Amino acid sequence: MTINLKIPESWNDLNVRQLKKIAGYSHSNLSGVLFDYKIFLVLLDVRWWQFLKNWKALKTIRNVGFSSLKEHYSWLQSSLGLTTFIPTIKTKSKRLHAPSDRITNLTVNEFAHADDLYLGWFNTQDFEYLHYLAAVLYRELDTNGKRVPFDKTELDKRAKQLSKLDKQTLLAISLSYQGSRSYMISQFPVVFPKPKGKTKTPSNSGFGKLVLHLSGGKFGTHNETKNTNVYTFLSEFEEQLKKKPYA
Repeated sequence: MTINLKIPESWNDLNVRQLKKIAGYSHSNLSGVLFDYKIFLVLLDVRWWQFLKNWKALKTIRNVGFSSLKEHYSWLQSSLGLTTFIPTIKTKSKRLHAPSDRITNLTVNEFAHADDLYLGWFNTQDFEYLHYLAAVLYRELDTNGKRVPFDKTELDKRAKQLSKLDKQTLLAISLSYQGSRSYMISQFPVVFPKPKGKTKTPSNSGFGKLVLHLSGGKFGTHNETKNTNVYTFLSEFEEQLKKKPYA
C-alpha cells in the first residue's frame, strides 16, 4: 500500500504547535497505542475539528499499523536532533526572544546558568527550574534589534514573570535546550568526553571552574571571560586541552 504522508522529516521541521504537543505528551502518563495515536495526529497536524482529516488518519492506522507508520518518522525515536527554539514567548507586557539555533549566541555566563538550571530540572523534574531556564534564554530586544544582555541580578524577577507560562511551552524549551546542548557537546569531544559505561544522566559542565581557569589569559579578566561567546570559549579550551590536559 502506498502511503502519502505530509509529516515533518526532522525535529527542526516541527512547527511550534507540534513541538509543544510532542513535548507535553512525552512528559505525560500516556503510553502504548493511545500515545502513538496522539503523536501521529500531531505529526499530521490534525486539529480536533478537522473531522475528515481525523477519519483519514484513523483509516491509515487501521490499514497500515503503527509499526510500519513509525518507519516514516523514525527520527522521533532516535537521538534528539532539535536545535531550534520557539521564536518568541509573551509575558503580560513583553515579547521575549529565543537564543539562536544551537545556542550559538550565548555567552559563557549564560550557558553556565542555563546548564545548571537544565540539570536541576533533569534531576528533579521541578518546573521552577524551567521558569528560570526560560528566564535565562529568552529576553526582549534592544533598540538595535538585539537581545538585551543577560543580567543575573534580574533572574528572580524574570523567572517570576514567567511563572504562569504553560507547561507545554516550558517542556518544549527544555527539549530545545537539550538538543542544542547535545549538539554543542558533539562539537567539542575533548572538552566533553563521552562518559564511560552506559548512563542517561548528563554530566555537569563545571563551567564556573573553567572560567576561573582561563581568566587572565586570552579572553581577559574574569568578567571579560565569562562574557565571551561560549563557542569561542570552548574552541580555545579544546585547543588548550589537546596541547596540555586540564586537571
